[in-house]
Amino acid sequence: MKIYFMERQTLQPLSTKKMRLSDVAYHGLRTAIIKAELLPGSPIDEKECMERLAVGRTPLREALQRLAQEDLLLAVPQRGYFVSSTSATDFFQLQEFRLQAELWAARLAATRISDAQLDRLAALIEEARAGVEAKRMEIEWHLGIDEEMHKLIAEASGNTYLMQALTRLYALSVRSLYVSRMPVALLFEDLNDMVVIHEALASRDPDRAEAAMRGHLSVSATNLIRPVEPSRQTRMETRK
Repeated sequence: MKIYFMERQTLQPLSTKKMRLSDVAYHGLRTAIIKAELLPGSPIDEKECMERLAVGRTPLREALQRLAQEDLLLAVPQRGYFVSSTSATDFFQLQEFRLQAELWAARLAATRISDAQLDRLAALIEEARAGVEAKRMEIEWHLGIDEEMHKLIAEASGNTYLMQALTRLYALSVRSLYVSRMPVALLFEDLNDMVVIHEALASRDPDRAEAAMRGHLSVSATNLIRPVEPSRQTRMETRK
């Protein structure tokens, strides 16, 4: 089975310069799995991965172990690593769990977020605004901005375990969308949500922050069940 990677591509908008080789391998494989370029059940050919990602065996093994811990890969004794299975049912169950975790992160962040973190979120919103105005359509960029926002809020919660759980849940949720070919929104629809969330966090009001996050995630869930017109199929297949 031939494996194709989009070289060193990540789902994060931040620079990948000076990354460790294990991080390069991790992000490259993570992107391929999340975008369903590596389909559920596919075996991981370590030699091919090393060649395509330009990394050695040790960094690759470190990346594979991280991905297995995040449930994106399944480690099978004496056989190696395989891409874990997923389905539309998995997505909705993940969303139920993720919703509660995201709301809790938003509440905690409202009382713990630093001025520096608020500035980072504001800068991220400006990056998103510039991309929306430029009508950027690269799915990786849209996903990167969205994931970075959720990652920043989880970080601001001050709870390491919550942050780790949300990183895992985000990746699993997005992968389920790709595998199931389910439509979701790009930043063209989510930009205002980001602004509302930033304002809520800046107000230091947990109830307001929770409501802002709930509104953002509820709109995304609504987008999942709307009809997809045949003429829009290609565009919808490439939405977050």
